[in-house]
Amino acid sequence: QNWADPEEGELAELPTVSGVCEDYMDMVSKHAMPNQKGLPIHPKLAASINYMATNQLQEQAINATADKYMAPENCNSLNVPAVNNPIWGNMSPSSRGQEIKLQRILKLLTAGITAVARTAVGVDMPEELQDALALLCNTQYEINNFRKSIIKPALNPKFAGLCKPGKTQPPSLLFGEDLPKQVKDLDEEAKALGLIKVPGYTKPHHPHRQHPYTSTGQSYHNRSAGGE
Repeated sequence: QNWADPEEGELAELPTVSGVCEDYMDMVSKHAMPNQKGLPIHPKLAASINYMATNQLQEQAINATADKYMAPENCNSLNVPAVNNPIWGNMSPSSRGQEIKLQRILKLLTAGITAVARTAVGVDMPEELQDALALLCNTQYEINNFRKSIIKPALNPKFAGLCKPGKTQPPSLLFGEDLPKQVKDLDEEAKALGLIKVPGYTKPHHPHRQHPYTSTGQSYHNRSAGGE
């Protein structure tokens, strides 16, 4: 399937711009955002979707619905990966609160993916169903990367590489089962970079510069992951 941007002739009709002199309408319409809308769906279905997407639904009913669609035993990627314990211990209360909310969103999302997947009959799926699964699964991947970006400030800067988006997301733990090895590799990399010196370079000294973090001149260091 071609995911490239649509050709110029494929764009929907440009919006009507009110309050613009007719002589300048062509110029304004040329730069106005196009109204890209798809074909209509059944009016009653559209009304239901519009309501559910814009109104808070009953939490108890939503949780009960999500519980109906547990991750298939042969599809562990639809589990919500937990934060590795050493990193969880370094997170602030506000970061933990955000993380808990994102885990709840992911639980609902993965239940939705499971429900959609169970509508398929074998591997023969209509294109719309294939597209739905691709979009929903990519949303899951993006949210897991977003979780890492929120956790990043809790880490020692030299371990910030742990939060880089990966090509794959481990299913059980957000930072993978090999966290100690990743930390060791990043620590050795930081030490190696510290040995590289530019010939003739001397770090500038600013005796009168104020320290940005404390009034006593003591700098602030984040705690490292893994209790190091």
